Amino acid sequence: MARQTGIIGIQGTVGGLVFNKNGSISQKPQGNKAAFASAPSRARTRENASEFGTAASAGKLIRTALRTLISTASDSRMVSRLTQKTRAIVGMDETNDRGARVMDKDNALELVGFDFNASASLGQVFFGSYTTAAAGADLTIGLPSLNGLTDVAAPQGATHFELVLASAAINFETGAIVQGAVAVPLGSLPLNGPVLTNQTIKATLPVAPTADDVVLGVLGVNFYQLLNGKQYPLNNNASNPLAIVYAD
Repeated sequence: MARQTGIIGIQGTVGGLVFNKNGSISQKPQGNKAAFASAPSRARTRENASEFGTAASAGKLIRTALRTLISTASDSRMVSRLTQKTRAIVGMDETNDRGARVMDKDNALELVGFDFNASASLGQVFFGSYTTAAAGADLTIGLPSLNGLTDVAAPQGATHFELVLASAAINFETGAIVQGAVAVPLGSLPLNGPVLTNQTIKATLPVAPTADDVVLGVLGVNFYQLLNGKQYPLNNNASNPLAIVYAD
């Protein structure tokens, strides 16, 4: 921004002209898109820009596919954290040349463990053991034992909790998405309720994924407060965890 340095003097840029401290005036340099696109000295910059775009697009596909659950279990920096994660995964591609590396089935497993809510990671809230398995359109979580008192770190005021599972199939090359319904077959459970054993939660896609699809499964926990016989959701993103627990 230009500023007046005296009665007449101007320093800065005005109308495409640069007024320098020494009194000289020069033309503001123009960006050269052609040089950026072809100059050998810009090769690394072009490659990084291309792969950052690929990573950002992958992150957007993931957010779109899982938006129903992410809307109630995410932190303010989730988008940037997810892009940082997908950018790191794109960099693991050992098949394509630099600048053309992608996210696909070969490296999607690296998404497992990503928490959409850094304020309440799944590992900080849910301590129960579980297994994951996929077959056709089905993604199943197996729970050998579930004890609300010891397996769940509930926020203040919560009396009940529910485990939620969702799946989605994403083709990162074409951008095609198939979303599965959110599954809560166990329903809302009292935190001080009896221990459950050998339980399963299943999320089912409307159609079986193709060979090129990456199937993602997310597991989360929602909390409720029982008041006058009615359960009210604790709509507080700070307490609801959601994480990717399956990717293939």
